Amino acid sequence: MEVIIAALTLGITAGLKPGPLGIYVIHQTLLHGPRSGLLASFAPFVSDGPIIIGSFLLVNSFKQFDIFITLISILGALYIAFIAIRLIIASPVTHQPTTAPSSFLTAVKINLLNPAPYIFWSTVGGTYLLQNDLPDAAIFAIVFLATLSITKFIMALSIKTLGDRFSDKLIAYVLRLLAILLMFFALRLFINAL
Repeated sequence: MEVIIAALTLGITAGLKPGPLGIYVIHQTLLHGPRSGLLASFAPFVSDGPIIIGSFLLVNSFKQFDIFITLISILGALYIAFIAIRLIIASPVTHQPTTAPSSFLTAVKINLLNPAPYIFWSTVGGTYLLQNDLPDAAIFAIVFLATLSITKFIMALSIKTLGDRFSDKLIAYVLRLLAILLMFFALRLFINAL
């Protein structure tokens, strides 16, 4: 029971914490509808497996881990800046949900190129995985990822519900603001890497 409570608490906290993936989930939900936002929110289920394995392998050598986090930060900053620029110059919203099959893959890339999951799984998350037997460690990881994803989606859905009351022009401004926030995260990642 302690493992589940820890996973729920950490998952909600991580889900509420602003970051590139959360902003992207909100953007996709507003622009393409709940289905696209839901797909993007579940990216950690695909990306965190390799992140967990990579973190455990790299944490044994802290010199390599520092270099790896710096490299991931720089690559992540460049990729997030690319996505942000693409979103800023995109055509105005028509307030009609469309399918965005690439939203899930883009969210996976954003999460893979964000150093935060690596740091989490090599510290707090990794501790829970190592201190428990395999079934409890699996429960922790699954409950954490599900809570994280659902929290991000609920936030995005709440913003979409509120946004449905506004004009297409206002939604277009909000979408551009979200893209600018992504650019801010890209800049912050780059500065932290340096």
